[in-house]
Amino acid sequence: GLALPALAQSKEFSFMSRLHMGSMLQNSVFSVFFANSDSESSEITFGAIKDMHMASELFWVDVESSNGFWEVVVDDIAIDGKPAGLCEKCRAVVDTGTSRLAGPSSFISQLRQALDVKPDCSNIHKLPSLGFVVAGRVLTLPPPDYTDRKGGRACDVSMMNLDIPPPTGPLLLLGIPFLQRYYTAYDVSKRRIGFAVAKHVGEKPQALFTLGGKAEQRSSAPVASFLAVRGKAGEPSS
Repeated sequence: GLALPALAQSKEFSFMSRLHMGSMLQNSVFSVFFANSDSESSEITFGAIKDMHMASELFWVDVESSNGFWEVVVDDIAIDGKPAGLCEKCRAVVDTGTSRLAGPSSFISQLRQALDVKPDCSNIHKLPSLGFVVAGRVLTLPPPDYTDRKGGRACDVSMMNLDIPPPTGPLLLLGIPFLQRYYTAYDVSKRRIGFAVAKHVGEKPQALFTLGGKAEQRSSAPVASFLAVRGKAGEPSS
């Protein structure tokens, strides 16, 4: 699959390792864009990071474990941009195969209480933002991203309990609600994940804020391709 090679039975079962060993990629990088409407298409790109899908600078975070998951440290949870002390130094897996946000049942219960989503949707327009503090940035989800509305009359949080015992767990899973808001890149050789605000059709993108509330400005420099050119090893494609 697309996990780090440590999770594969051998390098032959790791898709990215096979591409890299076959000199098909200059670097073992792939990136993921999740559409949030029928006006666009989801996309996975091997060997490149696409500027067209990013509305902010891409920043990199080292993978923290050797278990093969794309795992980073979440320093805390932020409610309306303020640290809430709900999850200090938690381990979180960025997971394209999970349809919701997930985490230990005790944590999800606390988070539900902090967000206070009313089942009848009566406070849907007053809900706070939900943020994950990663490497000094607050990766924020506005209420529509973390809530499910059923017919406009019933509301719930898009979260599920997932109790993974040690040593693998406990873990948070940042699934599709998170990945629709943030474009992600995965660097296998350097064991790191890149995050940027995703750019969606017909949507004004939100800013990427630091924990201190400062919006990060984006440079105009393009992001380089990582595609290898057959017969010209080490040279990026045009």
